[in-house]
Amino acid sequence: MTSEEKKRRKRKNLLIALGVILAIVIIIAASIAWIWPKSKDISESTVFQAQEVEQQTQYIVSLLDEADYTTFNTCTTGDMNTTLTPAAITQAKAKVSDNFGSFVSFGDITMDEMNQHGNVYAFAQQEVKYENVTVIYSLTFDENMKLVGLYIR
Repeated sequence: MTSEEKKRRKRKNLLIALGVILAIVIIIAASIAWIWPKSKDISESTVFQAQEVEQQTQYIVSLLDEADYTTFNTCTTGDMNTTLTPAAITQAKAKVSDNFGSFVSFGDITMDEMNQHGNVYAFAQQEVKYENVTVIYSLTFDENMKLVGLYIR
């Protein structure tokens, strides 16, 4: 094998290695882009209506305030039914305040559509004013407007 052939072979092997590395980087970047949640304002959604998301958010908060866990469970997915027991909800509320007091009013709400792993969700953050504390409820709904996530702070 001549010196020129060795150079060509070495260059070919280098180009193949660079091609493989580039392909791996592209696959990793595409995977991260697919996994990473993407969000947009709910008004731009083709899946959710802002008014429906706001009404469902306030309805869920009202059910929690009334401790109507039977009806609350009909608004959640199966996984949430086992996780969000009355005791778990009471404990989560107690971490915010021992005594919310009576409901006063709903405050500001922000809503977004999130797309993650090919699934579309509505995400709402609702400010709720009580006599003794102001609470932010963060709720996530699936395409059927079933609750799939709840955070109270």
